[in-house]
Amino acid sequence: MKFSFVLDSASDYRIDPIEGYPLAIVPLNVQFGDDHYLDGVNISENEFYNRMGAENELPKTSQPSPQSFLDTFQNQIDQGYDVFYLGISSNLSGTVQSATLAKSMLKEEDQNRVHIFETGTASGGVHVLYEKAVALAKEGKNTDEIASVLSEDKKSLTAYVLLETLENLKKGGRISAVQGAIADFLNIKPLISIHDGVVETVAKFRGRKKGVSKLNEMIQEWRSQNPDKKLFIIHSLPSKEEVLKEFSDTLNLESFKDVSFTRFGSTIGTYSGVNAIGYIHY
Repeated sequence: MKFSFVLDSASDYRIDPIEGYPLAIVPLNVQFGDDHYLDGVNISENEFYNRMGAENELPKTSQPSPQSFLDTFQNQIDQGYDVFYLGISSNLSGTVQSATLAKSMLKEEDQNRVHIFETGTASGGVHVLYEKAVALAKEGKNTDEIASVLSEDKKSLTAYVLLETLENLKKGGRISAVQGAIADFLNIKPLISIHDGVVETVAKFRGRKKGVSKLNEMIQEWRSQNPDKKLFIIHSLPSKEEVLKEFSDTLNLESFKDVSFTRFGSTIGTYSGVNAIGYIHY
C-alpha cells in the first residue's frame, strides 16, 4: 500500500518529509483586520509575530476550506496514494470537520482511500504522532492499524508551555485588563498544559527564571523515564539558539539523544504570545 500523509499548518511542520512518504501541508487562514493570509504561504513566522505585536487586537485564524482539503486529497489519490490525514484537536480548530466534509465530496470509490485522524493536539504534538505513523507504515501497517496505535498514544500526550506574557490572553478576552495589569506588575509567568485540546493552568511563577527551572526539572524527570525517546521542544522564541540559551544554566539540550525544535506558527502563537517555551510529554 502506497501512503501519503497530510497535515495542516497548525502542526507547524516545516522540515522535509520522511523519506519514502510524500507529505502535503494544508494551510489555515490568518486575518489581521482586512488583510487575509495563508499560514506559512504568504506570511512568514517573523512577519506574523511582528505584526501581532504591533496590533491592538489579536489576529483571527480559521480552518482551511473543504475545497482546500478536497484538492489535496484528490491530488494524492490521483498519484496512486492512500491518504492519512493527522488533524489538530477539534477543541482548537475546525480543521478535522472541514477535512471530513472534503472526504465526503470525493467519489465513493475514493473515500475509502482517505483516513482522517484527530490528534487531540497541535504543533509539536502532531510531530510526535506523525513520526510514529510513518514508522508504523514502514512496518507494513494499514491505516486502521496505524489509527488504533495512535489512538492509544495520544491519550498520554500533553504539551507543557511556560508563557512569557499574558498580553495575548488579555487581548483575546480570556482575562480582564485588570487581571493582566496585576500579573504584569507581579511578573507572573503561568505554566499551562494542553491535553486533548483542553488548556489548563498547572502553576504560576514570580519571574521567568523560576518557571524555566521547573520546566528543566520536568524534562529531566521525563528523560529519566524515557531515555530513548526524542525530546520535542516547542516555543515561540526567535530561534533555536535562543531556546538553547534559555535552558543553558541548568539543562544541556544538546546532551539529549535526539531533540526536535518546533516554533509555534499563527494558530498556537496567537494565544501563546512571544517567547513561550515548553515540551511535549508523551
